[in-house]
Amino acid sequence: MSIFVASALLLSAPADHHDHHGHHGDHHQTESQVSSTVAADVRAVDAENRAAVVRHDALTELGMGAMMMRFSVADNVDFDLFQPGAALTITVVSGDEGYEIIAAEARDS
Repeated sequence: MSIFVASALLLSAPADHHDHHGHHGDHHQTESQVSSTVAADVRAVDAENRAAVVRHDALTELGMGAMMMRFSVADNVDFDLFQPGAALTITVVSGDEGYEIIAAEARDS
């Protein structure tokens, strides 16, 4: 029940990392961006804001432990991969606008 409530609260929050309406910027990683690639499980999806709540392994390169949190998903990433329960490998960057998933692929559960 608490995971459901937490997910509902996270999804009801405004997209805090990216305003995707009318935004067509380049989401490719630059040399100055640090990234981390880890296993993650999708818990909830907010298609309207192109965001997802995922449980992820430690993002060591970004100094973040394993946890469940909301991420924006870059425009060039296949958002159809983000279905509740999906097991993914994601690449996350930390930029001026927060944490963003810049790559994702399905993984064997």
